[in-house]
Amino acid sequence: MKKIYLSILLIIALSFNVKGQRGLSLPFSSFYDENAWLSLGLQYNYVNSTFKVGLKEGWGNMGTTNLPNTNQLYIREFNSITSASSHGMSVGLPIEIRFTDNLSSTFQPTFTFINSVAINYEGDLNAANITNNPEQIQLRTLTRRMRHVEGDENGTNFNSFEFPLNIRFRSDEKILKNKFNRYRGYITAGARYIRWAGIVGEYNGWLESGNPADFPQALVFKPGYFAWDAGIGVEIFFPYFRMSPEIKFSQSFGDVLDHKHQLAQNNDFMAPLEKTFIRNIQFSLIFQ
Repeated sequence: MKKIYLSILLIIALSFNVKGQRGLSLPFSSFYDENAWLSLGLQYNYVNSTFKVGLKEGWGNMGTTNLPNTNQLYIREFNSITSASSHGMSVGLPIEIRFTDNLSSTFQPTFTFINSVAINYEGDLNAANITNNPEQIQLRTLTRRMRHVEGDENGTNFNSFEFPLNIRFRSDEKILKNKFNRYRGYITAGARYIRWAGIVGEYNGWLESGNPADFPQALVFKPGYFAWDAGIGVEIFFPYFRMSPEIKFSQSFGDVLDHKHQLAQNNDFMAPLEKTFIRNIQFSLIFQ
């Protein structure tokens, strides 16, 4: 993590030493230059996240049957396992290096501070579903996230650092109807690395503090994962900055859950899951 931040500072320093001030563009300042080879800025993101859940054969019978039926996590068997709707927010520091007038590369280190992604487990509390009286069936829906404490059914998630690296192809310049502002449409694609903040230390702390079987069962994630990106946007030019509304789709390359971790052993909510991917739709406002 430190090496990445040092690399960013090194790029900024080199831009002054090699290219001079004309090579660097900063929004809302006297350094703004839309033709600069290096542009820095600010980015605000709304993120809608969902899980793409793959289930094992016989997943319905993998309920929390090892718990007493008075336990708040007890479900006799699962009827459905689905991704919960999720909303998130993040901020970033976009860095763009221009190769030609239409081709550039973007690096956008981002911190996600709101993340509500979760999986909902719905199931029966009793054996009434084997009778002919549906009114006797009692259902319970449990939400599982990354962190849970005793008595907390909703749970919370870890924050994350994201490091997207993309290639951007943009169109030739066009004029808006107001004849004052200009714009360029663009497409972008690439990959990103996502790292959950503090997850390794917290997992180790749980293991050192007692028996994992005594902890409330949560979803156990890998410390980090890679994902691919693809999106579209438009650059709108103003006198002291350019604003880029952007929409981007992202999905993890592989399973984001760590089924081999000690905390995942004898975990009734991890047991039915075969592979779990994260999908994001990100809406951004980028100022450069």
